[in-house]
Amino acid sequence: MDVETSYAKLYMDPDLHHSSGYFREGVVTLEEAQKKKVDVILERLRLQEPSLRLLDVGCGWGATAIAAADRYRADVTGITISQYQHTYARSRISRRPAAAPLVEFHLRRWEEFTEPVDRIICVNAFENFENKEEFLPHCRRLLRAEGRMVMLTVTADRPIFRVVPSGRVVEWAERAGFDVEISPSLAGDYARTLDLYVSNLRARRNEVIALVGKSRFVRQVDYYSRCAGFLRSGINDMLEFTFTLR
Repeated sequence: MDVETSYAKLYMDPDLHHSSGYFREGVVTLEEAQKKKVDVILERLRLQEPSLRLLDVGCGWGATAIAAADRYRADVTGITISQYQHTYARSRISRRPAAAPLVEFHLRRWEEFTEPVDRIICVNAFENFENKEEFLPHCRRLLRAEGRMVMLTVTADRPIFRVVPSGRVVEWAERAGFDVEISPSLAGDYARTLDLYVSNLRARRNEVIALVGKSRFVRQVDYYSRCAGFLRSGINDMLEFTFTLR
């Protein structure tokens, strides 16, 4: 197993979600919160009709894509620009024979994906895109009639740390031809997720340092702690956007 995936296993949930969990009523642990997040997003996609084609943009280590195939028999394509995530995601398929015929993972940028789909998800990946303004129009062109898209992303009232205001996301989406629904703030959920990342890193400090070194351990703890602080203070927010075709 590569170093980055081994590192992720030291502090993320067992399914390796490097994104916010949803701490709904009765949800306490990081693993529960990540499962709840997947449940909510997949339900919001309305995948009840079998064989809908789903694109997972920034699929990470592949857990959400595989869940969509397992539960809804969706035909799923996950794309990532990370070689180690891609390798691990593909290895998961061999351990999930029921999902294997329905899921494929590709090492590809979103700009390079041009095939028609019925549904799209993008979970805490939009923040890292360079050409954010073109992303939603691109997705609109991919979606077939009655298409639907869910995107979870950090926002900020003023552009900061690669994120943009929620109003700008809505503007881009409406201009592209989407109707937009926005969740209540999920900043507290993401802050709590980051707190648990920090707690897990500290609890396994010696293992982390042995694997990636002390300087990275210190930087990672500081980064997650600062990001949690930005979310709690209102500098940043996190929202779930649902886009439907007009």
